[in-house]
Formats: sequence, C-alpha cells, structure tokens
Amino acid sequence: MVSNTKKMKKLTFVVLLASLFGFSSSSQALLESEAEDLADLTAVFVYLKNNCGYQELPNTQIKKALVYFAQQNRWDLSNYSGFNMKRMGEESYNDLNGIAIPKEKKCKNLARNSLGLLSYTY
Repeated sequence: MVSNTKKMKKLTFVVLLASLFGFSSSSQALLESEAEDLADLTAVFVYLKNNCGYQELPNTQIKKALVYFAQQNRWDLSNYSGFNMKRMGEESYNDLNGIAIPKEKKCKNLARNSLGLLSYTY
C-alpha cells in the first residue's frame, strides 16, 4: 500500500509537470501511465471544485487545460476513449481525498501548483 505522503508527492509531481511543460516524448498512442497522469490531474481539478471553493472553474476550461497538458507532452490522445477515464479519475480523486493532511493545506498546495495551467487555455 502506498503511503499518503507518496500519493501526494505523485500528484504534486504531475501538477508540477503541468507547470513546467518541459517534458517531451515522441508522439505515440497514449500510454496507460500517461492516461493515469491525466486522470490524476483531472482529480486535482475536481477536488479543487468540490472541496476547496473553486466551484466557478468552468469544466470547458479544465478540459482545455488537460488537452493542452497532453499536447505539451506530445501525447497522442487518439486512443483516449480506450481507457476507463471515469474510473481512473474516481480512483485518483478518492486517493487524493484520503490523504491525511489538513484540507486547507491540501487545497492551498493543489491550487498553487495547478491553477496556473488554466491560464494557457484562453
């Protein structure tokens, strides 16, 4: 079983990737690990909306941010529908929700490390 600290570090790493946009790989069909990263990032936005007072974040802007994140990583989304993203996202959200740190601290860190990605969607 992965500790809550390790889960938070993994999610933070994914969000930091979104901020840095430095990673690139050759274009190929979306890998399972990449789909998991997208599900993790989606879970961060859902958590912010549901638990941290960011209800006003438009879903369309979040979707654009996820696509932008994938494009910056040169991920081919042509097989995106081949993954059960709903299930993966729910699992990521539940993992994030289960991390035993104060909600205020969790919200602050997630917002600081992920909301900047939304600025690239206009």
